[in-house]
Amino acid sequence: MNTRITIIGLGCVGSSIGLALRKREPSLEVIGHDIDPTVARKAAQRGAVSKTHWNLPAACEQAAMVILALPLPAVRETLGVVGPHLEEGCVVTDTATLKVPVLEWARKSLPAHVRFVTGLPIPGPKAPVNEPLMGADAARADLFEDGFYCITPAADTDPDAVTALLGLIQAIGARPLFMDPIECDGLQAGAADLPTFIAVALLRTLVESPGWTDMRKLLGYHFALLTGPVVADAAAWRMETLLNRENLLRRLDMFLEEVSRIRQWLLENDEQALESAYTQAAWGRARWLQERARGMPEGAGEPVPFPSMGEQIARMFFGDLVRRRPPEGNRSP
Repeated sequence: MNTRITIIGLGCVGSSIGLALRKREPSLEVIGHDIDPTVARKAAQRGAVSKTHWNLPAACEQAAMVILALPLPAVRETLGVVGPHLEEGCVVTDTATLKVPVLEWARKSLPAHVRFVTGLPIPGPKAPVNEPLMGADAARADLFEDGFYCITPAADTDPDAVTALLGLIQAIGARPLFMDPIECDGLQAGAADLPTFIAVALLRTLVESPGWTDMRKLLGYHFALLTGPVVADAAAWRMETLLNRENLLRRLDMFLEEVSRIRQWLLENDEQALESAYTQAAWGRARWLQERARGMPEGAGEPVPFPSMGEQIARMFFGDLVRRRPPEGNRSP
């Protein structure tokens, strides 16, 4: 018996997961749904899904696993819509950037017979770092290969749901990394939220400022790369910054302290301090890129080993793992 997996959201992340799954197991039935029919059509044309369904509840029918590859604002609404239509024992997971809010939304929206486990896939070393990964056109089967896939379960998450997610992670070639949801959100404040915040501040400082008309003629690769994070939906960014406000404020305070320090060196014409700061920053970036290319950044912690590959793949694709009814009274997340 084949297992049906539904992917909701067929942009870069959702389509990449679909491509990897179908490459690993061509007979796997992968149903796709996207609110944008053009995106859904593109994903189907690229082979990321077996077929698409325009109706969201219908796309989830008989699904053993539902993957929400959606922006953060869409996750809350979608959980409420699909919850009543999910089969008993279905495993639901997400790929959203923040984990604590998603866990709370899942608790409120999903029925007791559905199991939820939250996670965050990180593109692997084969993925480019100098361009945004957006849309089905940017999807690739090896996007998450050798990259980390954060598993951030709540204390009461059903262990079988975690095992099912481990099966998905292995199937797409990623490596599991268990992390506390609160810790994950704190790290996201520095990894994603702060860079976007800086890019927004930079653009607000320069665009339409005195001299911008001529300045824009001089801009190129470096400016585009630095302001690259400002490509997402404004409402999504607003929601993420407010939901992760405390973590972001801590990171922002650290950043402002460093900016103030560099400003003081400029005032004092401290050539040595300025050059040292630049050299240290360049070294840090180069080391990060080297570590990323090796696929095992130092200090990230050892990845969690998989259970037996045969057990994982069999349960994920053909077994009763994601269909087994949870014990009475034991609901997840």
